[in-house]
Amino acid sequence: MKTYFDSGILIGLVLSSHSQHKTCSAAFAATTDRMTCGHALAETFSSLTSHYKVPNDVAAELIMDLLTLENFQVEALSLEDYETAITEAKKRGIMGGGIYDSLHATFARRQGAKKIVTLNLGDFLHVAPDMQVVLP
Repeated sequence: MKTYFDSGILIGLVLSSHSQHKTCSAAFAATTDRMTCGHALAETFSSLTSHYKVPNDVAAELIMDLLTLENFQVEALSLEDYETAITEAKKRGIMGGGIYDSLHATFARRQGAKKIVTLNLGDFLHVAPDMQVVLP
């Protein structure tokens, strides 16, 4: 089963000092058909360098290391993904940063993922009620 990992999981995966590092690493290791979108990499970089105060060169190296992991598909969002996510946000009453979760869910659906692994359960249940949304 294709499994989508959001940026919160990616942060926990690459940052050994993260409180959920072991849990995120175990969830990642327990799946074989893993995926995320390029936007999640940008979100990961942003969080690492701002919230976690990781120097930008270290954060960049951590992100680039993700791209070398086996059985981990990373692709860019399409214009259709943005159109779909915005349309769905309108229908579901999504506001503010919820659009980013909607983009993740839209991409995951398009790629055939059936499950989303996230540390942000509540928001993803709202934007992806048709998918299996789980904590690691």
